[in-house]
Amino acid sequence: MLAAYVSGHGFGHATRTGEVLRRLREQARDLPITVSTSAPAELFFEAVGASISVRPLECDVGLVQKDALTIDEAGSADALDRFLEGWPRLVEAESRWLRESGARLVLGDIPPLAFAAAAEAGLPSVALANFSWDWIYRHLGRRHRRLAEAAEWAAAAYERAGSLLRLPFAGDLSAFRKIEDIPLLARRPAAGKADARRRLGLDDRPAVLLSFGGLGMPDLDPTSLARLAPYQFLVTGRMGGGGAPNVRRLPNAELTAAGLEYTDLVAAVDVVVSKPGYGIVTDCIGAGTRLVYTDRGDFPEYPVLVAEMPRYLPVTFVSNEDLCRGRLEGALDSVRALPFPSPPRLDGASIAASRLLAAL
Repeated sequence: MLAAYVSGHGFGHATRTGEVLRRLREQARDLPITVSTSAPAELFFEAVGASISVRPLECDVGLVQKDALTIDEAGSADALDRFLEGWPRLVEAESRWLRESGARLVLGDIPPLAFAAAAEAGLPSVALANFSWDWIYRHLGRRHRRLAEAAEWAAAAYERAGSLLRLPFAGDLSAFRKIEDIPLLARRPAAGKADARRRLGLDDRPAVLLSFGGLGMPDLDPTSLARLAPYQFLVTGRMGGGGAPNVRRLPNAELTAAGLEYTDLVAAVDVVVSKPGYGIVTDCIGAGTRLVYTDRGDFPEYPVLVAEMPRYLPVTFVSNEDLCRGRLEGALDSVRALPFPSPPRLDGASIAASRLLAAL
């Protein structure tokens, strides 16, 4: 059995691990796979199907956020204090579960628990990441001593990992002893652009997706977008009150009823407006869709993504203030005028799956 531990912070960890497991399932149809995570189980079932098991488990804290763009640093420190109080018992319980379940390999993206439990169980482990929590906590620990202490705890666990498959857009991953770089890991849409637009009932106007994950953007009032009549907007997360003739809220159930997945939605639109994170950025790259991005606070992955994104797709910045007030016309017109760079390699998931099979 392959045991995967996946961070529940945002959806990016879950979607990229799901893509690796999908490729792994194609190569090893009878391999038992169990995912332990606090992320929505549907993300894994959508990627792999019902042939895997998902255990609800808070296997890390990540960061506590006030909304999609604002980190709650004090709240994160409090949550880590509570989590670490039970750390020895949690490692013991998970190492016991790994032994009893017949696990042969542990994959982690990127909870420290995965590698501590695997080491205690005497099992090999493989990490998959473009950043690790010790790097994040050390950066924020300049203001919060407890986060600096958490960074040392996370690094000690990462040192116990067997190897790391390092993805592009990488931060400081020096806590890992053995590192292999792999190409970009990106999901690809199943539906063509024209077909996805038809199923969604989109007209000929440029379509824009406002994508801010499960937390949404409650400070953005869709009525502010009414004056951008040349554009049609799709909203998938929480937004402020009100509506506008050119703004359409799209629940997951409606997307499913159209026979589409989120990657198909990204492919259907002309521009995505979002905070930059590995998941949405690579979805845009895989779908060939332009991106307007906004600031996401003092998160050290942000400048790495900002520096590297233009190599992969057309991008333009919009401030939080302009975004929340609906002042998007300039950014949308600008990004639509930019050409696409040369297509990158997108076979990171297949390579990661092959490495996992070799380790098994």
